[in-house]
Amino acid sequence: MHSESDAQLAATHAFLHHLMINTSPVDWVALADLLAADFTHEYRPATLAPPANRLRNKGEMLELFELAWSGFERFEFLPPLDMIQGQDSIVFHVQSDGISKQGGKHYTNEYMLTFRFRGEKIVSMKEFVDSKYSSEFLV
Repeated sequence: MHSESDAQLAATHAFLHHLMINTSPVDWVALADLLAADFTHEYRPATLAPPANRLRNKGEMLELFELAWSGFERFEFLPPLDMIQGQDSIVFHVQSDGISKQGGKHYTNEYMLTFRFRGEKIVSMKEFVDSKYSSEFLV
């Protein structure tokens, strides 16, 4: 029997999978289809300097991610290190592995991703990222 919580977990895995750049580019249409029309995204912690920590809508997040991912030759989220699932929510602790287009720089960051759902659609994601590592990578 296929439960809503199973579908939510599948959507979370699909979200990460759709952001993978390996043998094919990111499928932005498939990624967008996982998200509710009123989806929101925010980077955390709150101490990140604006505009990094502001709330973004679906279109703004997709535009931001598309710009960020354009700098990678290869990018993937590794299998979750930890996962917590509650009613209409999932938290993943994941790491990324990637190679930049400019200079072939290796990128391995760490994230806590909090997903909230309405039915099978993702309505919000809070992304706790190793901002120190990200800042040093971009220099």
